[in-house]
Amino acid sequence: MKMRFWLLAGVVVATGPVAAQVGPVTPVEASMASVSGATDTLAQALVDAYRNNPQLEAQRAQLRALDETVVQASAPYRLQASVVGSVRYQEQVTRDVFFDELVTNRARSSGASLTASQILFNGGRTAARVSAAEASVLSGRERLREVENFILFEVVDSYVSVLRDQRLVEIQQRSIQSYQRQVDQARARERGGDLTRIDIAQAEAQLGIIRTQLAQAETNLERSRSRFAAVVGRNPGALTPPPPLPGIPGSIDMAYRVAEAESPTLWQAILNERSGRAQIAAERAERNPILSADASIGVIDPNGIGFNNLRRGVSAGGTLTIPLLTGGVIDSRVRQALANQQSLAFTVEASRRGVQAQVQNAWNQSISSAEQVAIGQATAETAARALEGVRRSFQEGFRSNFEVIDSEQRLLNAQVIVANAEYQRYASQANLLTYLGRLQAATLSPAVATYDMEANLERRKRQQIDPFQPFVGPIDRLSRASDDPRDAPVVPATANATLRTPDTPAPARPLASALPVDNVPARPALPDQKQPSPSQVQAQSRPRD
Repeated sequence: MKMRFWLLAGVVVATGPVAAQVGPVTPVEASMASVSGATDTLAQALVDAYRNNPQLEAQRAQLRALDETVVQASAPYRLQASVVGSVRYQEQVTRDVFFDELVTNRARSSGASLTASQILFNGGRTAARVSAAEASVLSGRERLREVENFILFEVVDSYVSVLRDQRLVEIQQRSIQSYQRQVDQARARERGGDLTRIDIAQAEAQLGIIRTQLAQAETNLERSRSRFAAVVGRNPGALTPPPPLPGIPGSIDMAYRVAEAESPTLWQAILNERSGRAQIAAERAERNPILSADASIGVIDPNGIGFNNLRRGVSAGGTLTIPLLTGGVIDSRVRQALANQQSLAFTVEASRRGVQAQVQNAWNQSISSAEQVAIGQATAETAARALEGVRRSFQEGFRSNFEVIDSEQRLLNAQVIVANAEYQRYASQANLLTYLGRLQAATLSPAVATYDMEANLERRKRQQIDPFQPFVGPIDRLSRASDDPRDAPVVPATANATLRTPDTPAPARPLASALPVDNVPARPALPDQKQPSPSQVQAQSRPRD
């Protein structure tokens, strides 16, 4: 009766996680909570990573640096002014040929001037370069969205990885307890003559295998915890089960449409191509004339630095520059811009295909994982009932010790499958949202204070002094050159695609076993290197004892 009680207790312990997937805080979770002293939620982990992750902060800084390119590109619209002040002293010594003596002449002068210049007509150069810079900034914002999605995916993935590994550790610990009881029972029955040493060895061997699996599971848990700490900025506490993720499309066709409209990876490539188009217009605008005006006012004292004999000067004028011959550099830069735009256009299509493939893979993986969870749970329940029956039959002498071990291993495998499948299902859904561009802090947690990507550029624009831009800018935009691209050369289609007939047979035995390192030819001597003598060469090539 006592032995039967321990057998039934082993069944209850083994089947516990199958009957209730979400239960009270486990021993592993309790130990985690004791380390950090707090309970963690996925929402809090996402918010902490969004605020503190260094990769995300670095990308925000790069976007702020990219904002400055718009200010720099629009600089020709603004008034240029400078103040120049000068003080000069000149001493000249000459020889008087009549009196044969040295004559020293000294002169002092001082002055100051204020110069201002303004481009009135730039041939569309500035408008095109501003358009290119603005497209690059928009692409940089999509790059920031992309980094945010991947960082938050790492948060989600590490979060559910910790939960999975904690569960696997618990499964292995319960399995060790169950196998230890099996070993103890086998030893007791061996003393009674019911079992042999072989039966005990089988149970002990399986117990050793489970202990090695537990050691690996504990290592995996610590690795997942370190991933969480690296991306979030703190160690995990007692993690609560994650809630369902919002924003998942209802069909694969809807997922494709969402990716086309919202994917940051795709839109980053599209905006880069737009920047390339604007660069074509900027290079073509180099053929257009430039009209600028300048004015200067200054004072000068030619007799010293006391400002006693000041003279004032005022000048103003205009300059018209018309490119005539440039050595072919403008045409070359236009062709270069056209080729760059063609490359960026092909990159758009490559990005579109890549995003669609990633969306499809994540979609299929989430469906497959959901099916694995359902099948695994049913299998675990069946394996638990089978184990209970085998143990009862073993108690009554109808089953062998090996059959009990085999049934316990089936239950263990089913529980591991369920834990891995539940992790994979949630991670696949998060991965799908990542490539759709929907794994963002504002989408997942509406209460979080988000980073304003537009505020920095608007603030920099307001800080600029540009009294003439409202007049010069529209004229420059009206004269902007064409940004029409050209079709890239197309490789001719192949009528009959066939592989060339091989000239040699496929590789066969013997296997290659040594590299030809002994047959390397001698290196030629460098110009400043002394050529070795024949005796030295023979001495170097002689085998050593």
